[in-house]
Amino acid sequence: MTRQYIEYDKVSLFEKIDKISIDRVGNQVITKFGNNVISTAKVSKRYEVFDIKSYLRSKIDMIEKNFKISEYFFYVKKGVQELILLSDEVEINEMRFQKSFFILNSSDRSRKLNFNIGLFSKTNNIYIIKNIGLSKKHLNGVTEIAEESIKNINDEVFSEQIDMMRSLVGHKVLLSNIKKIIVNDPDVNVNHMKFDSFKNYFLNRYCLHEDQLKILKAPSKDLNTDNNDFYLDAFSVFYTYMKLFSDQDSHVIRRETEKISEITQFAIRNQILDSLLS
Repeated sequence: MTRQYIEYDKVSLFEKIDKISIDRVGNQVITKFGNNVISTAKVSKRYEVFDIKSYLRSKIDMIEKNFKISEYFFYVKKGVQELILLSDEVEINEMRFQKSFFILNSSDRSRKLNFNIGLFSKTNNIYIIKNIGLSKKHLNGVTEIAEESIKNINDEVFSEQIDMMRSLVGHKVLLSNIKKIIVNDPDVNVNHMKFDSFKNYFLNRYCLHEDQLKILKAPSKDLNTDNNDFYLDAFSVFYTYMKLFSDQDSHVIRRETEKISEITQFAIRNQILDSLLS
């Protein structure tokens, strides 16, 4: 899904949000946008309708207290509602990112209610997303949990994410460790597909030695690094992997951010590596 951001106008955004209506009729949840029914879903007795309209309004007000919102993306399709807000800029490894807020909800049981924060580079079309305490199914009590979970957001919530990315600059990580993280379960075929996609994107983007190219071109299931291991730039690895998911839903980007962030435990500073290899 390609996201088209538009200049932030609170009045205009609230008018769009107010078009959402979600009602329960017996064992069905009916979602409308304006006068149009866009989703009808059967639900159990435990299902709780969440007032996403009021929630979005209140969180926008809360975010505005500490951040200057510049652009937004608002998406309503069938039973999914998503809002992304872009705000203040930060520079990491000479790349400009915007502090961003992601609220994802569904009224058709296809998504949990999520509130995530992250960073977005418009120039490079890359998202890095972290959950800050709200990822709940629409079961009894979800409204109370949502209201109590996040009452204030300031710059500190971004510190861990920014520090993690900056810690990768000037470091390298072994290919074997990258594979260990991405293919965390060798029996799951999709993990090998992700690693192959990562390798293909990386070798087409960065200059590598002939022998390194040959190794990276090997299919994930056949790639053996026991005698062919080598180091790659840690920040480039992180960037390349996350680039694969730029057009995915925010909950997918969050999951993959958490996965690839594990490379920090294997990253070695360039100067230390040079001394070890000299």
